[in-house]
Amino acid sequence: MRQPRTAQLWRWSAVLMYAALAVVIGTLLTGRAVRGATPPWQLMGAMPVFELVGIGMAVWAWRHPELDRRSRRAWGIIAISYVLLTVSGILRGIFPSGVHFPTPSDTLRLVFAPVLLAGLLTLPLRTRGRRTRHKVWLDTVLVMISGGMLLWFVEVDAKAGSIARDTLAASLAYPVLDLVMIFGATVLLLRGAAGSVRRPAILITVAMVMLVVGDAYLGYRQSHFGDVPPDRWQYACWITGHFLLSMAAFTQVREAGGHRLRIEAPAARAAAKLPYIAMGLGYALLLVAVHDYPLRTVGLVLGAVAMTAVVVARQVIALRENHELATTDTLTGLVNRRLLYDRLRMAVARSRGRGTVAAVLIDMNGFKQVNDTMGHEAGDQLLVAFGRVLRASVFGTDVVGRLGGDEFAIVLHDIATADNAIAVVNRIMAAMQEPVRIGDTAVQPQASFGIALALPGEDDADALLHRADLAMYQAKQNRTTGYAVHVPESV
Repeated sequence: MRQPRTAQLWRWSAVLMYAALAVVIGTLLTGRAVRGATPPWQLMGAMPVFELVGIGMAVWAWRHPELDRRSRRAWGIIAISYVLLTVSGILRGIFPSGVHFPTPSDTLRLVFAPVLLAGLLTLPLRTRGRRTRHKVWLDTVLVMISGGMLLWFVEVDAKAGSIARDTLAASLAYPVLDLVMIFGATVLLLRGAAGSVRRPAILITVAMVMLVVGDAYLGYRQSHFGDVPPDRWQYACWITGHFLLSMAAFTQVREAGGHRLRIEAPAARAAAKLPYIAMGLGYALLLVAVHDYPLRTVGLVLGAVAMTAVVVARQVIALRENHELATTDTLTGLVNRRLLYDRLRMAVARSRGRGTVAAVLIDMNGFKQVNDTMGHEAGDQLLVAFGRVLRASVFGTDVVGRLGGDEFAIVLHDIATADNAIAVVNRIMAAMQEPVRIGDTAVQPQASFGIALALPGEDDADALLHRADLAMYQAKQNRTTGYAVHVPESV
């Protein structure tokens, strides 16, 4: 484990670097307007510092012994991209832009994007099934098309024919680079980086967005007004992007201590909505572009947009329905066996060995008699009613599921002692005292409960469930209390 003094040193170093960025950007935006092609002193002084820190940290991550092999390989490629970006800035001062395109600086700047993309795709990504991977790639293509439409709308103007060839080529070449960067950011958001590299990947994604915004703004101005130099806003975007690239490597080295390759974290909801946002953006640009066309054309475009919106809404509903079918017990509405096991495994992992998770296995008593005497429909109604009792007797963070037949299970969080779990079981048993009305017959549900608490340092969900199962059978044999707590012999 990293020593507290070392962790504090890393934390204050990060604070000082972000403070330096705030000072540079604040001075840049509030100072005199940037005139001419000469970069302002804030950029000339801060940019090389940020770039050198980024290169050093990326090389450190590449050689860090506590990172896994794939992460080290990825950071080696990312370090090469940082070097290309830094040398590109140096050559820009030697070969001014706007004279001939591409200059050596432009060439390295354009090569930077695919090299960085190669490094990003080498990072450990969340494990997905074959069909899910295909869906991710299709969603990525959709986002790229939307991004391309936006860049084309912003940077290509009717005046482009009157712009110098080199200027026009530069304003169109950089959007291609931007699309590559959008592709890399989209893959990271949709596919999801492993837990061990998630924060650095997020910083790289935001850095690419800042570079894309700066390049798009410059391309817009050059395609509309000719060979104009960058202004303060473009410099602010570029220096922020360079800084975040450096902080990504800094964060990776900072978090390398105690490194564990975690690749099973849940996907972000915002990333799942990204393809629909991209589709909406594309149609919005289409509506803006056709506002001067005849009314008949505008009506047809509006009809096409409305039909697409209805189809997308129907797809979203179908996807949610499929998800519910895959994770929910269709009779009781509780989670099914698979999802309950996943939630238990995640709860045990998040407790980090502190033993604050409990599993409760429940088997109904006398259910077969209800089925035989009153029919299967009555049995189903009893199961539904019992599921409501379980759900109403636990906290919202706890998970209640049906394993199958008349067997249920509960995952309890933040359980410090066995008494806390017993209190939950007693609350359920008290609620069971009220009979359930099935047709004209009142039936009182009965059940046996088996309780098992995760031991300190225990991270095996299967072992925890097995101990809860043993306790449940013990409760069935000894019906004095209705429940039993399994305590291992070693304890």
